[in-house]
Formats: sequence, C-alpha cells, structure tokens
Amino acid sequence: MPRLSIGTTPRMVGWRNTRRFLISAQLVPTSIIAGNTGLVFGKFGSAPIANTGSNTWDFVLNAGASDGSNINGELSEAPNKEALYLIADTADQIVNVIEETIREEEPQKG
Repeated sequence: MPRLSIGTTPRMVGWRNTRRFLISAQLVPTSIIAGNTGLVFGKFGSAPIANTGSNTWDFVLNAGASDGSNINGELSEAPNKEALYLIADTADQIVNVIEETIREEEPQKG
C-alpha cells in the first residue's frame, strides 16, 4: 500500500480503470503521523476544492478515516471507475491508497 503525501494542490492518485474492483484512500491517523491534522478531499473524475463548504468533492477524510469505491469489497466491481483525485486543506498529509483490479481468470489446463 503506497503512502502518498497530499498537499494543497490536487493530485491524481488513481487512473481511470474500467476493471476496478476497489479503490480506497485512508488518511493515516495522528497516532502514527502527528502532522496529519488536516482534511483530505476526494473526488472521482475531476479535482475537488479543499473546502467543506464547496460541493466539488465526493468524500472528506479526517485522521484515520477511509473512503473510496467498493472499499469493503461487497460488490463484484467498484461502481466508480473514474480517476481519483485528492487535495488537502493542510500541506503534507500522508494518505494510504489501495487499488485492486479485476483480473481475468486463466484458462485451466485439462
């Protein structure tokens, strides 16, 4: 799981993926990284604005929180396949990002 530094400029953390099974972003808790005191805003398909009053984001993360598309793996595929962008209201917020892709099964040799 890659750790990424998210700042006050939007960053694409996941490309558009038509075979996406899941994608999740978690703002690392302050008990692990003390400087993670800001908010991280996520949006599929375009860059959000780092402001709780805007309607440009799909989700907001505070320390320890996670969100994304099909993060519990309950569906056969993620409903959102667009690129995922993150931006923070405070510089250098550390986020874990996980993405899994649906793989075609190999034909069994008989």
